[in-house]
Amino acid sequence: MVSEKICLEILRLVLGKDVMMTRTGSPGTKDEKVSTSVTENAIMESDLYRPLLAMYDLNNIEAAIRWLQLGKFLGRTEWGLRGPWAFTLTEKGVRAAKEGRFPDEDRKLLYQVEPYQVFIAHQFNTDDEELVRYLREDILRPAGYAAVDGRAEGLEEFRQAILNKMSRARFFLCLLTRRSELVTGTFVSSVWLYQEIGAAMAFGKKPLLLVEEGIDPHFVGELQKTYEHIEFTRSNHPRVFKRVVERFNADIEADLIPLLK
Repeated sequence: MVSEKICLEILRLVLGKDVMMTRTGSPGTKDEKVSTSVTENAIMESDLYRPLLAMYDLNNIEAAIRWLQLGKFLGRTEWGLRGPWAFTLTEKGVRAAKEGRFPDEDRKLLYQVEPYQVFIAHQFNTDDEELVRYLREDILRPAGYAAVDGRAEGLEEFRQAILNKMSRARFFLCLLTRRSELVTGTFVSSVWLYQEIGAAMAFGKKPLLLVEEGIDPHFVGELQKTYEHIEFTRSNHPRVFKRVVERFNADIEADLIPLLK
């Protein structure tokens, strides 16, 4: 795995460093001459690896260095045929280090999914509009996450659109709210939501379920055993929904993706 976080850390480590190289020409003769050269934004291999090894796995460090070299952010300066040599930042690398981010066209190569995008599976009814709006505007957007759902026009377009959006989003969030009342007085949610959870599984997502109080345990119990879930009521959802971002941020950090500021 190539980690954007490690890639940026490497660029920051090299930026502003200088490597001084002293060379002696015709040593031991009357023509002996000592010359010194300084290479800016450069670092010796051991000086780069040592601080990184205290924080990251060696394989992840080397994958990041290779990605930076292929992307022409990181180069090498060599002295002589057999070295020594140092890592150096290219002009492109200097810009990325100073800005703290990669150009969009390069950043897309780091991820197979959108790292800060959330697919929200929910019922399209008026009762849930405020819950969905609150998730989008008050919980996810301030934390830097973009929300998408399966809204589209036309049956076939809808089916393809929902799968495309779901596959591109890193996170799958399902709002399991009441739909139909059972004879027991409890409720069942939309059958379509359970189908979306199954589709998310097929894409390798880890569903996070927001389960409204009153949903019959028979229709959500097995899901709760398999997936992480958060129970809520219509009155406590502003407090409870804050846990969604905590969960997403923990996942982002675990995969060494930079947290949004």
